Amino acid sequence: MKKQIDTRKWVLRITLDATFAAITTVLYLFAKFNLAIFPSFLDINLSMIPVIICAFMLGPWDAASCVLIRFVIKIMTIGTSTGYVGEFADLLIGSLTCIPAGIIFNYTNVKRKTLISFIVVVASWVLAGIFTNMFINIPFYKSYWHIDNATLANMISKPVKLITFGAVKNVSAKNFMFYYIMFAVIPFNLLLSLIVVGVTAPVHRRLRVLYESFSIKKDKSLDTIFDEDKEDNNIKLDEMSNDSNHA
Repeated sequence: MKKQIDTRKWVLRITLDATFAAITTVLYLFAKFNLAIFPSFLDINLSMIPVIICAFMLGPWDAASCVLIRFVIKIMTIGTSTGYVGEFADLLIGSLTCIPAGIIFNYTNVKRKTLISFIVVVASWVLAGIFTNMFINIPFYKSYWHIDNATLANMISKPVKLITFGAVKNVSAKNFMFYYIMFAVIPFNLLLSLIVVGVTAPVHRRLRVLYESFSIKKDKSLDTIFDEDKEDNNIKLDEMSNDSNHA
């Protein structure tokens, strides 16, 4: 027996995906600002708020698709001033943040899963920020713009001194990566993720009734997240068995 596809739910889901993607793209392109205590290329951007809501409301893969659409539209409309490395880093950080949080919220039944999901958002965001800056952003910037370690050290020296209240006075070509990660990347991503969570949490609380009223996704456990293909195969085997019996 073939599964019935609920066209109404799929249309609603695609519509919501498009809406979240549009909101996150607008925020990504226009709603950003810089704080003087951080290097000028680290912008406070609130575009992950609708992404996290989408991850909770629809699922991790819907949220990841919003991050991908945001990336594609940015490249196609405005272009890049970072040789695409900044946009790629945002794509990676966004995906690594929303997917684990969305999986925990939608596919587990742990106690306080909303709180745990928000904690995972912050932890994933900070870890992804460390990874992308150490292995993607900084190496690429050095190669693309032909910048040496001494120049990078000079760029981050003032922000590091500000955030450490002058405790760190000597940022050099040898130690700049350590100070950059410890006193720029980690505080920046921690602050940004906490701002996003702080805004998202009350919005999420108000929308939870709306999530359930849509009934877009059925409840699943983590063990059955990939079982739909197995179910389809079993249906096909049953149909083949019935056909052979009739023959």
